[in-house]
Amino acid sequence: MMPGALAWARANARGEMPGEGLRIGSIGGAERLIGGLGRGFGLGQVQYEPKERDRQTPIPRDHYRRVAGYLKPYGRQGIGILACVCISSVFGLAPPQIVRLIIDRAIPQADLSLLGWLVAGMIGLPVVAGLISVLQNYLTIRVGQGLMYDLRNALYRHLQLLSLRFYTSTRSGEIISRIGNDVAAIREVVRGTFIGILTNFFTVIATLVVIFGMNWQLACLAVAILPTFILPTRRVGRIRQRLTAETQEQQAELSAHMFETLHLGGFVLTQIFGREEYESERFRRINERLMGLEIRQVMAGRWFFLVLSLFGAVGPALIYWYGGYQAIQGQLTVGVIIAFVAYLANLYRPITQLASVYVEVQGAMAVFARIFEYLDLEPEVRSRPGAHPLPPVQGRILFDQVGFSYDGEMRVLEGISFAAEPGQLVALVGPSGAGKTTATYLVPRFYDPDAGRVTIDGHNLKEVDLGSLRGQIGMVTQETFLFHASIRENLLYARPEATQEELVEAARGAHIHELIEGLPQGYDTLVGERGFRLSGGEKQRPSIARAILKNPRILILDEATSSLDSGSEAAIQAAMEPLMKGRTSLVIAHRLSTVLSADKILVFDRGKLVEEGTHAELSGRGGLYARLCAQQFRGRTEQGAPMG
Repeated sequence: MMPGALAWARANARGEMPGEGLRIGSIGGAERLIGGLGRGFGLGQVQYEPKERDRQTPIPRDHYRRVAGYLKPYGRQGIGILACVCISSVFGLAPPQIVRLIIDRAIPQADLSLLGWLVAGMIGLPVVAGLISVLQNYLTIRVGQGLMYDLRNALYRHLQLLSLRFYTSTRSGEIISRIGNDVAAIREVVRGTFIGILTNFFTVIATLVVIFGMNWQLACLAVAILPTFILPTRRVGRIRQRLTAETQEQQAELSAHMFETLHLGGFVLTQIFGREEYESERFRRINERLMGLEIRQVMAGRWFFLVLSLFGAVGPALIYWYGGYQAIQGQLTVGVIIAFVAYLANLYRPITQLASVYVEVQGAMAVFARIFEYLDLEPEVRSRPGAHPLPPVQGRILFDQVGFSYDGEMRVLEGISFAAEPGQLVALVGPSGAGKTTATYLVPRFYDPDAGRVTIDGHNLKEVDLGSLRGQIGMVTQETFLFHASIRENLLYARPEATQEELVEAARGAHIHELIEGLPQGYDTLVGERGFRLSGGEKQRPSIARAILKNPRILILDEATSSLDSGSEAAIQAAMEPLMKGRTSLVIAHRLSTVLSADKILVFDRGKLVEEGTHAELSGRGGLYARLCAQQFRGRTEQGAPMG
């Protein structure tokens, strides 16, 4: 899909451009509009309903269980972290006691030995605590990185299982943002939120035990103001949850914009039409909204925590007042008062952080919710339970009263019935949008028909294993894709175990071997992003060579020679004749030369099969095929104009 078309679509959806188009839902995003797209996988005739999501909806309890499930494999590291947290909490209780002993015993009793040991303890304890902190940080990072690793793998694997419809209705940049930005946010969740809960919880419990052991009256006074730290947190948590979800979606919008405009094709399109300032301004507006959301996200609840800090100052004041009164009455020592006030920091600071932990957890779960949203998407096309492997096929394809629609209402295909016998070359012709490409997509099960059935050698495709089906089908599409890798790696993608001799044979069959040999690094030459270093015809030939190398029983050629000049097309057609022999070939015809050699021609119009026969038979009927031929002959030459 062209980046310019996507930009037009989103501008149209916002009402910035006139015209009508197709409304289409984007997972986790706003309603999109697509219009003016030729051959858009049938999308030009489809209306999808956007998926509504209430951002105020509370996080489902099931999500907490699922997060715990992802953390389960790291139980040993978790036990180690828990041990480090407990030891650190105990060590954190020692300094106030050391100060109390110095003030109440060592100095009044002039005990230099005790004073020396206490001072040594003040120095040694932080060193030991620091070493424990290093170990805790290592274990925490290990869990965080491991969780990111697992989620990325699960998300990527699941995305590969989704159907073609998902990728025609979701922007690539948004998908990349889910795997990148959202998963990366999990690291901070583990390192900050989860560990913060453990650390602060144990610190609070240990501190409460100590202060109640020291003086229960002062402890009750210190605890009396704790409810003021806790009551408003639920409201702040909901605000943070909403802002986090909005921030992640805006980051996805920013990623999508960058992917479209900084992608090679989008960059060239921007330069050609001089739209650099326009795209820069669009980027600035999206970035500005993201900045505003991030500021609001950070500042959410900060006034609340400012009030909490004021209450935190009240506690020590009450302790000095009532503790001072008890000291004057001779009921406790000055060292106890000082130690008790020092413990208040160990009590109020963790309580404040625990109050904010609820806020952070809500934000963290919003990130998990976005990841789970993709993981919960059900593939429309999958191997059914108990599906049997498709045995090596002869290649008889049968369409039996096949009907298909993208939205369940408007039919893209209606009552299509035909048979392609093994070894036959079957050409599909007709006007653009007639349903030719959609029909070929039903053979490898990119979609499943709504009515009727598609069979190969009598096997209903819905009942066979998907991998065994696609393993016997080769496909060359009009939209050629090459990885940013060497020519060799791009060819081996079809059959990784192929030898150099087989590579050369396939390249010769696609009439590209001589070109490859003339390159500086030969088969190890990088083709560039999406094969940009190659011309249109040169990019098409490696894709044809891949199909030759796969050596499938069934070939689907979707205008595979459309990017070639007449001479190259004739040479490749001649080279592909032996490849097609004994194999079933479905060819969406672009030029008359392909149609002339077809064993059978299927003429599509508005989703229906209106004519069927050979070139000679159809030419004399005076129907749609004859009119298409006449239009082409009125072009410049027999090889000049497209058939549809």
